[in-house]
Amino acid sequence: MQFLFEIEDVFDIGGRGCVLVPGVPYAFGQDVKTGAQLLIETPQGTQVRTNIVAFEMINRGRPMVHAPFSLPRAVAKSSLPVGSKVYLLGSADV
Repeated sequence: MQFLFEIEDVFDIGGRGCVLVPGVPYAFGQDVKTGAQLLIETPQGTQVRTNIVAFEMINRGRPMVHAPFSLPRAVAKSSLPVGSKVYLLGSADV
């Protein structure tokens, strides 16, 4: 399990699902692709296991050094509070 980022914002896009920002750092050092398995741990200790559905293009008005991505529609924005930590799971973690 590898730490990716701490959630700064979540956008709920109708018909697509939630998009997590900032996203996977471009300098992460390994390829992260759609379908990658994630563990999200909230500040309260709740864990959400999910996967990346798609990488999204977001214009935040400044150069980005991360790739935001969306989650399955079944994952509710309310279960993804700001400050939650996002981890990439390896095959041994799944």
